[in-house]
Amino acid sequence: MALELEQYKEMVKKERDLFFKSSFERAYQAFCELEFQHKDSAYFELNASECIEQLREQCFNDFLVEERLFTVNMLKKLANSLNYDNMTAEEAISSYVAAYPEHIYQLCLSNTQSRRSRAGKEFEHLIELVLIGANVPFDSQGNIGKDSFVEKGLGKLVDTVSPGVIEFDINKRNCVLISAKTTLRERWQEVPEEMGRTGAREMFLATIDEKVSQNVLDTLYEANIQLTTTKRNKQEHYPNNPRVLTFEELISICKNSWSSWSTYDYSAEQSEQATQMIRLQMQKHIEHPYVQDYLSNRLSAYAQRINEELR
Repeated sequence: MALELEQYKEMVKKERDLFFKSSFERAYQAFCELEFQHKDSAYFELNASECIEQLREQCFNDFLVEERLFTVNMLKKLANSLNYDNMTAEEAISSYVAAYPEHIYQLCLSNTQSRRSRAGKEFEHLIELVLIGANVPFDSQGNIGKDSFVEKGLGKLVDTVSPGVIEFDINKRNCVLISAKTTLRERWQEVPEEMGRTGAREMFLATIDEKVSQNVLDTLYEANIQLTTTKRNKQEHYPNNPRVLTFEELISICKNSWSSWSTYDYSAEQSEQATQMIRLQMQKHIEHPYVQDYLSNRLSAYAQRINEELR
């Protein structure tokens, strides 16, 4: 029996959710496939741009393998719904295509839309993993949830805050806010508006967009938003432009921000909130030993500061 179009579209959606890895799982897999887990923090500080580019390529190659298998599987479901008795191979193919042109189109459209969505989410996670590699303390919306970010006044467009949400609650002007967008398009206009609502001193807009106009760069800069991209992208498309930073520079800024907190006297409540937030993230990353080690080190850093304050 032929499959109805709406029935097939719903089937594609459900099967896609079950078939593909999550965006973080794919990013983490790529990170380990490239053996970045064996690199020290200095490597990421010096090579953050190259790491992000290699990770994006590895993620996409891994995704293509999965997408190919998924597409074959979904096309088979259509094929199995028809009867091809007494048909030649050519007749069977013709019958199949004639029966399901719109179904095949909708599958291809779904693949395209999924690629765009996943590319954006994976880009956020690749930045997170490189920050972890560089031993930069941070909290991300993906790790602790949108509600926690909104509750602290970070807003929906901020993806990452360093050193963390608790520090942002203490002193907004001494934290690094990062928003990640693979390409800006018209959405860049949302970022200055969000920036104004946070009350932060500045924000870093991470992207790999190669076509950001000087007018947009100037508008972002005037709103205290620094465009951040890879070394190669800056050299090729924004050479000698001081209003465009590299990921290496962003990591250095995050490190300097964290060092400025070294003398801060955390209250018992603030320390408990920070450590509890890290423990919740550790539960989420039980199957990611590299992330677990990083979070354990963050816990130790807070514990050390608390002990120093008690002396």
